[in-house]
Amino acid sequence: MTTRIYTIPLPEATTPTDQDALGTQLSEQGVLGSDAIVDALSSEAADLTLIGQYALGPYHSEVVATELEELADSAIGAVALYGGAGSRSGYYQIRSADVEPVHAAGRDIWEWELTLTASGTRKSQLQALETAPSQPSPGHEFGNETSALVGVPSAARQVRAVDSTSDPTERIRPTPVDTVSGALGDVDRFDATALSIDEPVLLYDVPPDAQADVDVHVYDTRGRDAKFLESEDGRVRMWQSVFARDHEFTGSVVISNGLLRVTIDEPTAADATAALEAETWDAGADSWTAVDLPSYADGSLDQDWQPVDVDLTHIGQARVAAQVEFEAVAGDDEGDVYAVDVELERGRKAVEVWIPETVSDPIPDALEALLEPIASTSVVDSGVKQGLVAREEVRV
Repeated sequence: MTTRIYTIPLPEATTPTDQDALGTQLSEQGVLGSDAIVDALSSEAADLTLIGQYALGPYHSEVVATELEELADSAIGAVALYGGAGSRSGYYQIRSADVEPVHAAGRDIWEWELTLTASGTRKSQLQALETAPSQPSPGHEFGNETSALVGVPSAARQVRAVDSTSDPTERIRPTPVDTVSGALGDVDRFDATALSIDEPVLLYDVPPDAQADVDVHVYDTRGRDAKFLESEDGRVRMWQSVFARDHEFTGSVVISNGLLRVTIDEPTAADATAALEAETWDAGADSWTAVDLPSYADGSLDQDWQPVDVDLTHIGQARVAAQVEFEAVAGDDEGDVYAVDVELERGRKAVEVWIPETVSDPIPDALEALLEPIASTSVVDSGVKQGLVAREEVRV
């Protein structure tokens, strides 16, 4: 089985060069809302260096190499290393990544070297889904529900809700509101506002592949219409996973949680086309189904609002956020510009659309109508954040 770091494959090196680097074993004790406290315990081997190559052809080698480089520089914390030698499996912070083509004149083979800092294993760490429900102001006008649904992989075990990740005083075993089936896995959903604990933290244990499959992901289509290239030998992913907020897109922006997939085509100097599309996962048909969004072209909207800029503001395992700027390119308001803050969370079937705090004007009617089919009606932001917590911190 191929070794993976989060979602990215790490093929074995041509000449095995895995090595444990001698260092000081570190213990990190995290408290919600604060910096980690790091204590040196001993001079045991705590770090792992992995070296290998991507020899997948000029297109796919560069795609995966870029993904690995971006993951190393991303805001995502400790991620799982799994699928290879069992002795190496666990959670690691990527300390550094050196990724470059083998030959300066060609990009068909890339070498990579990862230096990892151990953060524990499934026996020492639990997944921690932090929540901080709040009602943003000015909010939105898509509805007035007050639920804050947060998602946990259905494959998770021992799900508990606590009031803190440092000596919690309240503990409950929450009951899911429902279970939803996505493209790559099922998700149990809990209402953070319905639990007896304020700002509950959901703790659980889960296989690393089951966690990664149902996380929220950003893709660069790189000009490819389909995510996978299908053949009689199987399928190969064509879209590039994006982990860097400043990623330069060469294709459309795709944000997906396996239940809802939103595609935004930004205009460029070479191609002025702009478009917003959305799809929902049909578990029964095992396929994506297009959402029928209203449009100016079919006469259902008085103004033609098109997305002209996507500014990614957060890429995390449980949530992806962005500010999307729209421009009216036809109609009475032609030339007007309006930006909205959007969030897609794990397990949600709709996008949270918020009026930015610094904006006093409401969302224009035609833009509101365009977004309404995919916009969440809840006025509560869950404030969800994924992380790890040491089991010793939450023991009874």
